[in-house]
Amino acid sequence: MRKEAYNYKRAFNHPVVIRKLTDHLTLPFGGVRLARAVIFMAVLAILWLFRAVVFSLGSLIPGLSLVLFLGIPFLISGWLLKINPDGKKLHYFLWDYLTYQWTIKQGKKRISNDAMIRYMDKKVSFEPFYYRTRKRKGEDEQ
Repeated sequence: MRKEAYNYKRAFNHPVVIRKLTDHLTLPFGGVRLARAVIFMAVLAILWLFRAVVFSLGSLIPGLSLVLFLGIPFLISGWLLKINPDGKKLHYFLWDYLTYQWTIKQGKKRISNDAMIRYMDKKVSFEPFYYRTRKRKGEDEQ
C-alpha cells in the first residue's frame, strides 16, 4: 500500500456556515456563511451611521429605505467575498496588511534578508572606486 499526503486545502477553504441558531430554531433555507453575515452587519452598521442620507433617498419611493438597508449590505457582502487579493481571503489579507502597517511601517523598521537592521541612524557613504585597465601590448599610448 502506497502512502500519500492528503491535501487539506479544500477542507480548510470550506466556509463556516450557520444553519442552526439555537436548539429549537433552525434557518428555513440552507444556511448563511459566517463571513457574509459579519460583512453584512459591518456594512449595515456603516449605513446606520449615515441613516439620514439613506432615509432621504428612501423617501423618494415608499419602501425604498428597507430595500437600501437590506439590499446594499447583501450585494456588497457578496462582492467582498469574491475578492481574493494575493490569493488570500479578504479577512486574512486585511489582518496581514494591518499587522504589516502597524509593526513595520509605523515602527519605521528596516528589514533586509528577513533580518531587522539596527543602527540605521547614520548615513552610509561610499568611497569612489576607480578602475584602470592594463594596456595591451602593441597599443600606442595616446
